[in-house]
Amino acid sequence: MSPNVSADVTPSTDRHLAADIAILGGGPAGCSAASWLAQLGLRVAVVEREARLCASLQALQFPQDWVLGHAGQDLAALGQQYARQLQAQAGVQILLERNLQHADWQAGEGWRLQLGDGSCLAARALILATGLRPLRPEPFFPPGRPHLRVLDAMDLTARRETLPPGRILLLGGGDNAAENALFLQARGHQVTLWSRSDWRAQQMLVDRIQAQPSIVQRPRCPMPSALLADAEGVTVRSREHGEERFDHVAALLGYEAEPSAWLLVGDALQRAGITAPSHPFRDEPRFAPLGLFVAGDASGRQHPCVQTALGDGVVAAKAAEAFLRPLKEGQPTLALRRNNRQIIHLQGLRFGANLGVLDFEREGPQPIQVDAEVNLGAQTIVSRDADIGHVLDYRRVRQIIIDECTAEHTDLLEALLGKLCTRLMKLAGVVGVRIKVTKLEIFEDCQVAISAECGQW
Repeated sequence: MSPNVSADVTPSTDRHLAADIAILGGGPAGCSAASWLAQLGLRVAVVEREARLCASLQALQFPQDWVLGHAGQDLAALGQQYARQLQAQAGVQILLERNLQHADWQAGEGWRLQLGDGSCLAARALILATGLRPLRPEPFFPPGRPHLRVLDAMDLTARRETLPPGRILLLGGGDNAAENALFLQARGHQVTLWSRSDWRAQQMLVDRIQAQPSIVQRPRCPMPSALLADAEGVTVRSREHGEERFDHVAALLGYEAEPSAWLLVGDALQRAGITAPSHPFRDEPRFAPLGLFVAGDASGRQHPCVQTALGDGVVAAKAAEAFLRPLKEGQPTLALRRNNRQIIHLQGLRFGANLGVLDFEREGPQPIQVDAEVNLGAQTIVSRDADIGHVLDYRRVRQIIIDECTAEHTDLLEALLGKLCTRLMKLAGVVGVRIKVTKLEIFEDCQVAISAECGQW
C-alpha cells in the first residue's frame, strides 16, 4: 500500500473525529458519494465495518459484462479500483473495521455517531449506504443452526469455485439463480433450478438455461416445506416432489436492506421527537432537512447492481451538498426547498359503478363515492403561474378514477382498489396513492367502505 493510501486510513487510536458528512458503508455507493463530496470541497468520513473498502465485491471473481466499459472484468477487480481511487482522494477519512454502535441527532448540531472501537464521529449530515443482505427465510435457516450445506447468496458466491461436483438445488428464479445455474452446470454439477413463480431472470439467461437439458427446471412450483441438512447432504421435502436428496441447497430468493444502522438511526430520531423512517428506509423529503440521506442498493430505488449503486451515490452526494451549502440571499429556506410535498386531494367524487357479487349488484350501476389522495413528493416552490403541462392535471386523476370504475363489472371492492392504485401509480411524478371507495346504498342502516394505500407516504 502506498504512503498516501495508508495516510487516509484513520488509526483506531483517534477518539474524537469530525466531518461535514459521515457515510456509513464503504461499498460502491458509499465510495462514489464520498468521492463526489470530497471533490465538492466537503470533509467526508467513510465508516466501513470490514477491513477493506468494497469488501462485498471481493468474492465476485468471475467475469461480467453488465458494467459498461468493463466487459469481461470481474467485480473484485473493479472494487479494488474504486477503493484505490477513494484512498488517494484528499479530504476523505476512511475508518475501517468500525461499525455503528449508537447514534444521536440534535437540531442545529447534526449527528453524533458512537463507533464500535470507542471513537466518536460528529457530522452535520449522514448518508446511509449500508447495502443489502440475502434473504434468509427462517424455515430454511433456523436461528442458531447454521449448516454448511444450506447456503445463502453470499455463501454460494464465496464457495462455488471450490464446491465438489454433485447434486445442487437452487431456489430462486432471478438473475442470480440463473447465472449460478449456468456456472455450476458448466463445472459438472447436476443442477435443479426451482422457482415459485415464472422465471424473472433476463431473457438471455433464460434462453441459455432452456438450451441446457441437463439443468432440471421447476418454474411455478411452491417452495419446499422443509430442508433437513446433515453431514452428508440435504433432504428436501415438498408436496409436489416428495422427498429428495441433494448435496447442497442454495436459497437465492433476493435481498433486503441491511437493518442494523437503520434501527440505530431510527432510535436517534425517536429520541429527538421525530417519527423514525420505516425499514427499508425510503429517501423521503422530510428527512433531508435533518441531514439524513440514503444511497445505493439500500435505497431500493432501482435494480441492485454495481453500476446503479455508483450513480445513486452521486444522487445522494448532490442532495447532501444542497443541505450543507449555505443558502444564497433571497432563496427559500431549506425546509421549503426540500420538504415541499404536494398532494392532490379528490373528495366526495360520486357516480355509478359496475361493482359487486350480489345478484342485484349485477343488474346495473350502483352509487359509490371515491376519495383519493395522490402524493407527488417534493416539488419546487412555485411563486408564479406555471404552464399546466408542468404539473399533474387533477382533471386527469378524476377521469382515470371514473373510467376504471365504469369500464367493466368488478366483483370485489378490493379488486377495484387494486386497479385504481395501479393506474394512478403509473402517472408521471406520482410516488404514493391513497384510495377509499364507499358503497352508498348497499345497506339501509350503514355505508360500507374499504381503503388502500400504496407507494410512499
